[in-house]
Amino acid sequence: MNVLPRACATFLLVLWAMMIAPTAFAADLTGIYAQSTLEHWEQRYARSTQRILDEVIRPVLLDSERRRLERVRLDTPTHAQGDMQGRPLAFYAPWDGRRVVMPVFSLKFLDDLCTAYAWLQINGYTLETITDYTAMLRYGDVRATPEFAPLSALGVPEDALEDARVDELALGHFVTARTFILLHELGHLYHGHRGGTAAQKRHNETEADRFAAEVMARTPLPPLGSLVFFMADVSWAGYPSSDQDTHPISGTRLRTLAAQLEAPTLASRLIKLAAMLEDPDIRRSFVAVGKATTLASLAPRRPDQLSSATAIEVNAAFSGSYLGQVTQVGDQAFPVRVDFKREGDRVWGEYRFALGVGKIDGRVSGNVMNFAWEWADSYGRGRFESTADGKAFSGRWGYHDSADNAGSWNGTAIVPH
Repeated sequence: MNVLPRACATFLLVLWAMMIAPTAFAADLTGIYAQSTLEHWEQRYARSTQRILDEVIRPVLLDSERRRLERVRLDTPTHAQGDMQGRPLAFYAPWDGRRVVMPVFSLKFLDDLCTAYAWLQINGYTLETITDYTAMLRYGDVRATPEFAPLSALGVPEDALEDARVDELALGHFVTARTFILLHELGHLYHGHRGGTAAQKRHNETEADRFAAEVMARTPLPPLGSLVFFMADVSWAGYPSSDQDTHPISGTRLRTLAAQLEAPTLASRLIKLAAMLEDPDIRRSFVAVGKATTLASLAPRRPDQLSSATAIEVNAAFSGSYLGQVTQVGDQAFPVRVDFKREGDRVWGEYRFALGVGKIDGRVSGNVMNFAWEWADSYGRGRFESTADGKAFSGRWGYHDSADNAGSWNGTAIVPH
């Protein structure tokens, strides 16, 4: 249950979700979209992405770049091929040197993430749920069914784009993200990359990054797409890189790109992202969040809320909803909400904090509850003591067989609105 600093703010973490390099996933997600949905968007995405290539990118290519890339075409199949099918955002350039492949399935997923980001931001909801969602797809319990598609999972209404502000923001992210993705893959083709060892792949990615950054700077678009690209790469790439990684990433790679950028804000964010990538605690935290996240925990909530669920009235000790704080040795206190259910002396329920949802199960004797807790791969025990009226509790918690070696935990009854 270790709460680690979500460094560089929620904005950075949310943008991890916007572009995914092909890598291992918890499930083949092909079934999250109906075939009829993909057919509906197929021509629209093909036309608009082709326009980005023809009207935004090709006009700013240098003569040497244009000659080498003039025969490259955009390919928009319904799904990626081979072992990449069902990967949410599998964009790639095959080694034949003639195509950049952007599957409709992947474009739809990216489009929906951009819409979710815009709707949540415009309406004042926290963006952490997008980060939690992508972590869940990478590490959690996921099924290839429509409820796990981005808009449904994140509670975004079907008419979200009827708000002109949401529509404008979502489209802006979608256009800049596609532009940088296209340029990155064109960079691979321009340099004739053919894979190799992990070290060679890192070199290839750096060259493709440099090409994308240089050409992006010649376009009229803001460079946000590159940040989108890298935050997703960090979110999904294995670290440290292995020979099996198709898009290996490292802190050194990000700092190298940051040094090439003229936009100081973007460069600063990439440097911070590099620090995040190299912090093993943050990497482990992201994995734990993915394993603990559920669809119920992804409902839209305000930045100061730990849950969107309605509070349960406290009618007896350890029965209902409580809000309090947990301390852990060496860390600052952090807020936690607990929702208890009680039958006789048995109590069970869930607790919610910044990194997800955990489970709690205990037994009550008098005004004392001894309990076990679980979160992701972590577990332990604890002991709470209730006030006489049952409206508050305090106690200790610990890891594994200890009930007190981790820190303190308290809560006060939430009054339902």
